[in-house]
Amino acid sequence: MAEEYAQLSLKAILALFEPSEARLLTPEPQADVQVTAHAVLDLTERAGTLHRGALLIAVGISTADTGLLDALPALADAGVVAIALKTRGSRAEPLVETATAAGVAVVDIAEEIPWRHVDALLGAAMGGVRNGTPNSSPADAVGDLAALADAVAARVGGAVTIEDPQMRVLAYSHIPGQPIDDLRREAILRRQASDDFLQAWRRVQVTQGVIRIDDLSPLPRLAVAVRAGTDVLGSIWVLQSPGTRFSSVTKRVLCEAAQSAALQLLRLRCATHRERRARGELLRALMAGEFDSSPTARLGIERGRMTVLAFRLPSLSETPADVVGLQAADLVAACAETMARRSSCVVEGHVVYALLPLPDELSATHGAVALARTVLGRAEASLRIRLRAGIGSAVAHLTEVPRSRQDADRVLTVLATGHHGRRIASIEDVRCQAILLELGDTAVRDPRSRLGSVAAILRHDSEKQAEYAKSLLTYLEAFGDIAVAAGRLHVHENTLRYRLRRITELFGVNLSDADERLVLWLQLRHLCRVRHQKKRHAC
Repeated sequence: MAEEYAQLSLKAILALFEPSEARLLTPEPQADVQVTAHAVLDLTERAGTLHRGALLIAVGISTADTGLLDALPALADAGVVAIALKTRGSRAEPLVETATAAGVAVVDIAEEIPWRHVDALLGAAMGGVRNGTPNSSPADAVGDLAALADAVAARVGGAVTIEDPQMRVLAYSHIPGQPIDDLRREAILRRQASDDFLQAWRRVQVTQGVIRIDDLSPLPRLAVAVRAGTDVLGSIWVLQSPGTRFSSVTKRVLCEAAQSAALQLLRLRCATHRERRARGELLRALMAGEFDSSPTARLGIERGRMTVLAFRLPSLSETPADVVGLQAADLVAACAETMARRSSCVVEGHVVYALLPLPDELSATHGAVALARTVLGRAEASLRIRLRAGIGSAVAHLTEVPRSRQDADRVLTVLATGHHGRRIASIEDVRCQAILLELGDTAVRDPRSRLGSVAAILRHDSEKQAEYAKSLLTYLEAFGDIAVAAGRLHVHENTLRYRLRRITELFGVNLSDADERLVLWLQLRHLCRVRHQKKRHAC
């Protein structure tokens, strides 16, 4: 069924997008047609009066689909005025010719623009026209967010903030004489609402309409979610001034403001998405060692301290990995941009990487640790996922970014062992463990470096259900102290002595050689840990 609204020209709809995101394929005069509804095109559905004046979104339909070509005359007879689809660079001349003859405009949507964004943007634009005047452009009807905040504050008599879904402050009112509390003051200074708002924000997200919040400070608040369909785009908050009372008029004003803010937030999100994507691709190239001074200048941080953070996504999740990755990347980007506007973020596999510029006045890891803690807390609270964060070394130039990324990956490898029970660490925290893991891995993978005795011990334990490997490793980690090692193994000291004697007899191990003890310990430690992790994953 088509969603109806006041008339808006196709030209005005195209103006909502960047020129590279939506372009008219049919002759220019067709841009003047008036659109009164939009819906998803279903070729199995018979066009009727509900489609009169509609723009149909052709999801999953290609330009070469004969069903679309055959349906165009009937769609035109039903009053359809335009079709939006993704050509993806394919030949569109037959479609354009048929559509032009039928009097139906064809709009090409860029491949990278999600259909849900197109649908939400259309819905918000039509809501803006419905609340304004049919002949005004959506941008004129909405105005910018700062002006909207001032207008709402003036009408309701209380200070207003407008925030995005990550609780970043996008705009706030400047009406003199309206009191504010410490929470609002801190949020404006940091451009980010504190975690004190998390529970209240969750209530706002799931509530249709305005809710009252009394438990944050002595000054009560009203809040309303800004939506485009089911998509939550942000929220509007207003503080109650002493001596005033919230009324039904206040709630109506907030609901109207939320409708007006929807289009502006959608356009802001679209612009933010484009910029993040561009910066993310630059970061991907940098991490791969592809440095080009011309495009990387867009990052704005050619020199000055910076570090790479790596956030490992959970391997098990009810949500598809690619969706989780995009959600986590949006969260990481939003949190990073709050700390440093020149930060960048990109997803590679099951890892989200962020490049964070470091202020000179902070220690190399202070800002990165703060960001990691914020991201992990928000991911658990809003996405219901548990991340691990590795912080790479601080570097002074973009050409050194690959080294920082490698260090961040090394930290994640250490954290994956679960040996420390930590979820956040920097390379300086775990450098020794990282070195040992790499040495052990190299010694095991390179046939020239493998000790035959280690492989024989492990094979013997597997076949005979023995514990020679565990006993020898415990003994080596106790620096040869029989009493300490026996205590850790919960066996008698003589039992351990017997096992060690049998190990030397059966496998030719020389425990009096310091070099051999070192290599034995390194390879046993690595292989036993790998086997333990495999058993844990199998369970």
